[in-house]
Amino acid sequence: MKSVAQKLRFLRRNPPSNFSLRWTSTTTNGGAALTEDELKEINAVVPRLCSSNHLKEAINLVSAALSAADPPLSSLPLPSLVNRLAEEPDLTHPMHFLNALKHNAATGKPQFLLPVAKMFVSSYFQKGCPKCAAKIFQWVSRPDFPGGAADDLEFYDALVDGFCRNRMILDSIRVLRFMASENLVIGSEIRVLVYRGLLREARVTDALEMNAALDCGGTLGSDGCTSNSKEVVDLLDRLIANWVE
Repeated sequence: MKSVAQKLRFLRRNPPSNFSLRWTSTTTNGGAALTEDELKEINAVVPRLCSSNHLKEAINLVSAALSAADPPLSSLPLPSLVNRLAEEPDLTHPMHFLNALKHNAATGKPQFLLPVAKMFVSSYFQKGCPKCAAKIFQWVSRPDFPGGAADDLEFYDALVDGFCRNRMILDSIRVLRFMASENLVIGSEIRVLVYRGLLREARVTDALEMNAALDCGGTLGSDGCTSNSKEVVDLLDRLIANWVE
């Protein structure tokens, strides 16, 4: 990726506040793979940008690096950036990063967006910010998410587990409702988590009705079980409506 190393060297020699303008005004050899030296530079500079609160510059740098020829996500300092962005008091910077990736033709793909979204969800739960994790779920579940409904079951499992641990049962039901509407498998583990969460909230009837609707080998979407999708969606819609009221 031509000129990336030059930009990084410039950043080391000059105040980061000047970096954003220089970065956006310089063309790059889009689509070219990053060299090992460039990856080392990026991994050295991004934590420095994060620690000095130059988050926009860090986002621009990582976004540009991801626009190269499909670099392995593990080769970039994504955890450092995501963890730092998750410390912000609002979602301005996290959403700026996610939307920058989403609206870039090179990175607006599930193989880029979902791993980053999962990192944010994990970080928010670890930092005790489950409401921010709910915002990430809303972002992923939007109709315009690239590639349609994400079918990463680990992502939904982590959401349900985190919401239930934080007694956000309504949000966990919303996750199940989305999964049911997209004919995604609702595994027995997250089903049990929501069932127990409803019981803790003294919503015994809701728990029993949900359990009965999902009583198809413990999953929804497996062979012979997809016919229950509409029934499950209708039930979960009613539970959500009753809860909100």
